[in-house]
Amino acid sequence: MGKAIVYATGLTKNTKNLAQYISKKAGTDIFNLKELSKLDLSSYDTVIFGTGVHAGKPYKQVTEFIENNRDALNGKKLYLFISCMYNDEKGDNQCEKIATDLGIPDAVYFNKKAEEMNEDGFPVAVDDFIARL
Repeated sequence: MGKAIVYATGLTKNTKNLAQYISKKAGTDIFNLKELSKLDLSSYDTVIFGTGVHAGKPYKQVTEFIENNRDALNGKKLYLFISCMYNDEKGDNQCEKIATDLGIPDAVYFNKKAEEMNEDGFPVAVDDFIARL
């Protein structure tokens, strides 16, 4: 069984860049929901969702995919990463609300203006997230 990243992109491509970096470092398959009509998750035991935030909500493609695939996601390890503009308590609260709404308790958020960046230009927290997968 493998790991998959399922994500949706926004205008800035921050989520796409994060998804590609995480996929490369964690050795996952990767799927952009803007380019898919269907996805068979049966060969994955871990599914990592990625989304940006618009008006305080995750991208519609991620929300709809999770809603439409609840049965297929049952029993799998689920993770969520969020690309957002906050890097403080607002980010914490937004991440917690989105994770609760999507039913994915293991969630993190990243901001490209984080204080600590790795050599690849991503927040150090991304590498910590990858180590947990």
